[in-house]
Amino acid sequence: MKKISILSLVAFGALVFASCGGTQSVTNGRQEVTIPCADQGQSTKDMFRASATAKSQDLNLAKQKALLNAKQYLASNIASVIKSVSENYANEMDAAGKQEFEQSYQNMTKEVVNQKLNSVKVTCEKYFQADGGGYEAFVAVEMSKDDVLDSAESAISKDKKLEVMYDREKFRQKFDEEMSKMQ
Repeated sequence: MKKISILSLVAFGALVFASCGGTQSVTNGRQEVTIPCADQGQSTKDMFRASATAKSQDLNLAKQKALLNAKQYLASNIASVIKSVSENYANEMDAAGKQEFEQSYQNMTKEVVNQKLNSVKVTCEKYFQADGGGYEAFVAVEMSKDDVLDSAESAISKDKKLEVMYDREKFRQKFDEEMSKMQ
C-alpha cells in the first residue's frame, strides 16, 4: 500500500511539473543586442556618465544629436543627485532656512551644470552606416563629481545668503553618500 502511495505521489509530481512547462529558456530564441558606448555611460561614485544614440541621413547631424542626447541624460542624472543631496542636507538645517536653501541651491546648480555641459569629456564615439541609408551615432560622455561640486561651491561663494547656510564638509559628505549608490 505504501509503495502505491509513494508511486502515485511521484507520478502526480511529475505530471504537475510537466504541465507547468518544465524549465524553458527565458530568451526563447531572442538575441541579446550590444549597444556601442553603453558600458562607458554608467555613472560611478566618482563620475557622472551618460550614453546616447541618434540616427540621421547626415553623419554630422547624427553626431550632434547623439551628443546632445547624452548631455541631456547627463544633466538629468546630475540634477537628480543634486536634488536628493540638497533635500537631505536641508533636512538637517533649521526650519527657517531649509526651504530657501534647497530651492536656491537647486536653481544655482542647474545653471552651473548647464554651463559645465559645454566642457564634458566625450569618452566614446562610434559611428555606423545604417541599414537603408543614413548614419547611426553612439556617444558616451562624463563629468567628474568633483568638477560639479567645485563649480557649485564657486557659485555658492558668490551668493552671500547661500554661503551663510552652507557647511562644505557636511554637504560633501551627503554628496559622497548619494554618489556611492551609483556603483
